[in-house]
Amino acid sequence: GEGFLSIWQVNQTSSNPKPYLSWQCHSKTTSDFAFVTSSSLVATSGQSNDNRNVCLWDTLVSSSNNLIHAFTCHEHGATVLQYAPKHQLLISGGRKGQISIFDIRQRQVLHTFQAHDSTIKDLALDSSE
Repeated sequence: GEGFLSIWQVNQTSSNPKPYLSWQCHSKTTSDFAFVTSSSLVATSGQSNDNRNVCLWDTLVSSSNNLIHAFTCHEHGATVLQYAPKHQLLISGGRKGQISIFDIRQRQVLHTFQAHDSTIKDLALDSSE
């Protein structure tokens, strides 16, 4: 509930495993994440005090500088994410039923629309798109 994302190495043999990476992505909660292509980029969805509820991070940069871009969207928080690699788009769903589509290259919101009256809990994309 503190907005952290931790990434673990599953091949560790240590009796006391620790996260490979861990950082606070959102000030309230982090609800989902997606790897963006096969690069070091990770997108997160969650809820922050400043409505920066969808963020792009670079995992190869120190945690104090790894925020690449924060999108102000989903007033009450973003709940789910999907990445569409063919078009380099990020799609998010929010607590109030909105869907937002982001252009990763231009780092801008392309479109937001009301899809449902309640929380978007899952997104699925055609893998050919």
